[in-house]
Amino acid sequence: MNMTEAQTQLTAIRDYLPADYSQQAARKLMSSFENYRQISQALGRSIPRASTGIRTEFTDIEEEIRTAIKGTPKKESESAFTLARQHITEDINRILVVKPPID
Repeated sequence: MNMTEAQTQLTAIRDYLPADYSQQAARKLMSSFENYRQISQALGRSIPRASTGIRTEFTDIEEEIRTAIKGTPKKESESAFTLARQHITEDINRILVVKPPID
């Protein structure tokens, strides 16, 4: 996968992240997260992770989404959902500003 293809797919993922919390939205967020993680890992070393702050470990986001899926207590689940969505969006935005190499 080249950078341009990855950026196109990541843009679609970011644009379709669920906005409001529900357990169904949290499940959709997990699906989007898994797609984001696969694309990020497929890019491998083609992006400077250390300098852009992109996560190489995804466990924090995954735990936040699992808390949101659990649904109780509701306030904690909503907060975890919001944090996970924010982290995914920030990471994708960092990848999107990377200039693709000229082929």
